[in-house]
Amino acid sequence: MYKKIKSILWVAGIVEILVGLLHFGMPYFLYQSSGIASLSNIELDYLFLVTYAVGILLIAFGSTTLLLSSKIEEIKEILYYYLLIQIVLWVARVSLEIIYPLGLDMFYIDPFTLIVFPGLVVELLLFVISAILLKRLF
Repeated sequence: MYKKIKSILWVAGIVEILVGLLHFGMPYFLYQSSGIASLSNIELDYLFLVTYAVGILLIAFGSTTLLLSSKIEEIKEILYYYLLIQIVLWVARVSLEIIYPLGLDMFYIDPFTLIVFPGLVVELLLFVISAILLKRLF
C-alpha cells in the first residue's frame, strides 16, 4: 500500500512542480490578451507578481509532496495532515475556477478553463485518494 501511495504522490508532486513552472511562462501569454493592454504598468507588475508567486508556491508544495512521500512509513500521521491541507487547497482552487472561470486565451487554448478545470479536479483526486489509502493504514 505504501508503494501505491508513494506513486500517486509522486505524480501529484511532479504535476504541481510542472504547473508551477508553467506560471513563469504565463506573463508572455498575458501580454497577448486584449484586456491586458489597457492595464497600467503598476497593475501589470501586480499581475505578474501574483502569477510568479503562485508558481513559486506550487513548486514549493510539489517539492514538499515529493519529499514527504519518500518517508511515508515514518511520518504517516504528519503526511495525512499535509494531505488534508492539500485537499483544502485544491478544493478552494476548484471552487475559484467555478466562481471565476478563466476566459483568457493562454498557451494557445481558448478558453483556458477547458484545460485548467479538469486538471485541477485530477490533482484534487490524487490527494483525496492518497489520503483515503493512507488513512486505511492507521
